[in-house]
Amino acid sequence: MADILLQEYRNEKSQALSLIKSFWLSHNGIKQSDEAALEDLHHWTQEGHQLYFIVYHQELIGFVHLGSRGAGIDWLEDIFVLPIYQNKGIGTRVIVLVEEIVRTYSESLYIEAAARNEKAIRLYRKLGYECLNTISVRKDFDKCKFDVVRKEVLYNSEFEIRKLKNK
Repeated sequence: MADILLQEYRNEKSQALSLIKSFWLSHNGIKQSDEAALEDLHHWTQEGHQLYFIVYHQELIGFVHLGSRGAGIDWLEDIFVLPIYQNKGIGTRVIVLVEEIVRTYSESLYIEAAARNEKAIRLYRKLGYECLNTISVRKDFDKCKFDVVRKEVLYNSEFEIRKLKNK
């Protein structure tokens, strides 16, 4: 997919805000306000962060947000491809392009995924992300608001992977 490019954000505010709002709507069903999208944009473009547009056939179809957690900008914080362009290999190509960028100054690229996001985890694994780096655990205060997706054993302890119940 040579027709996929990453274009560094250079103050194309309206395009970025539109994609950020689409990101939250697609991922969490949240209709984000202009002010909240602007806050994300400000955060994702400050020092220690880098925002790239995903360009496909000269059209902006998503973004990649890279961040730093103390060292180089080597965390893939967010990746988003507009739903009509998903499942076409674009996300895979974008991650390869990000790896090429980060490889010039870091030994590793880090990616986090929600445990319930099996599709993303399968993609990352397929792309060679096989080293566990950190583990996040969460305490849900009202467990009856969640459905158990499945259970996993790690270090001989059972953990539940949960998602909010559909309303």
